[in-house]
Amino acid sequence: MTHKKYLESSQYTENFAAINHSLPGSEYDWLVKLRESAMAQFNEVGLPGPKVEEWRYSNLNLLTSGTYDAVKPDTNKNSDLEKIVQSTLLSDIDGSVLVLCDGYYNESLSTIKNEKGVSVTDLNLFIKNSPDQAQALFTKTTTNNSLKALNVAMMTGGMVLNIDKDTKLSQPIQIIHITTAYADKKAARYRNFINVGAHSEAAFIESYVGADHVSCWNHHVTDINIDEEATLEIYQFQTEGNETVHINETAIDLSKKAAFKHHSIMVGGKLSRTEIKPTLSGINASVELSGAFLARDGSSHDVFTHMKHMEPECESNQIYRGVLDSGGKSAFQGKVYVAKDAQLTNADQSNKNLILDRNAEANSKPELLIYADDVKCTHGATVGELDSEALFYLNSRGLDPVSAKALLVEAFVAEVFEDISMSSVKARYLALARNWLNVGE
Repeated sequence: MTHKKYLESSQYTENFAAINHSLPGSEYDWLVKLRESAMAQFNEVGLPGPKVEEWRYSNLNLLTSGTYDAVKPDTNKNSDLEKIVQSTLLSDIDGSVLVLCDGYYNESLSTIKNEKGVSVTDLNLFIKNSPDQAQALFTKTTTNNSLKALNVAMMTGGMVLNIDKDTKLSQPIQIIHITTAYADKKAARYRNFINVGAHSEAAFIESYVGADHVSCWNHHVTDINIDEEATLEIYQFQTEGNETVHINETAIDLSKKAAFKHHSIMVGGKLSRTEIKPTLSGINASVELSGAFLARDGSSHDVFTHMKHMEPECESNQIYRGVLDSGGKSAFQGKVYVAKDAQLTNADQSNKNLILDRNAEANSKPELLIYADDVKCTHGATVGELDSEALFYLNSRGLDPVSAKALLVEAFVAEVFEDISMSSVKARYLALARNWLNVGE
């Protein structure tokens, strides 16, 4: 019965058998066995279908029509890459720049500032130079779903980023993921490991960019560890090309008094799914998640969060806004789990959606699983249309219909990003929301 919930995906099994011993790290028995074990786990079920509850709103049939072979590093120098990096960077942020192209860390395009206590290594180089540490990293993390298992089995690149204890970054690190035309009909499977040491403070500005009409599958899996009294804040921009399948899974483990903040906007891709899975493993840990997703013309965005409150006196807050125009589809699935011993938990989540056209679809599925008795947990979800009186007022003041809608969309989304202190970061979020309606006009 279980198999009926999943999609036929035997082509990935055949593809793995053909390339297994040519994948990076194949000279290490432990990694070969890890890949084979992960592939066996994937083979037990395959790609999740719409009857799998967590995937009911994401149609992965797109991934059954081809093999999506692993993309190899492009040996040809692409002069446009540097232009893409420069156009993506926020010029007023003077921190390190990390660039990954089609899943591979690109050292030549990256700029590492002399920040004491910060190190970054290409994943394949890390496996080669520190095999014991690499094995420990992979052993520590779990492959608790079939897609993550497939990522482990066929990963080709990624990075290991470490921030030592008692380190406070003077500037955010900008991380740019570029999808090139070379990735057409292929898959880029990243695996990133990030560690933030005790009492440290760090911020990342993470951008996913790609050209239109490149039909590829970008599969990012990131494991983040935040030690005691450390803070990590991520500002994420997803502006992939219009034919890209973008699946991004991030697992975060927080120790005592650790804090994690994640702000995101999703406007790109044909099918986009963002999974954020924080585990509050230490007392007084806190998590804030905020984001906006805007879909139209056959694009689909799915946000799935799984907040695990495992210890007492922890706090989490989630606020997401969706905007759907003709042909757009979205889903927000927010699950909050409160363990038996996690007393004095405070957990809130809110999802509001704005429908601009009746040929759009918004889905919202908040879920609370509470096993403690002294908690404060709330959730709310709404779907509505633009205020016709506000539209009429703006039109009467000389704004054309598209500009009036764009202004109201920006105002609707602005609530998500109102607490961001970096002006250039906030301005980019609001500009993407404001200009989204004009794309393709």
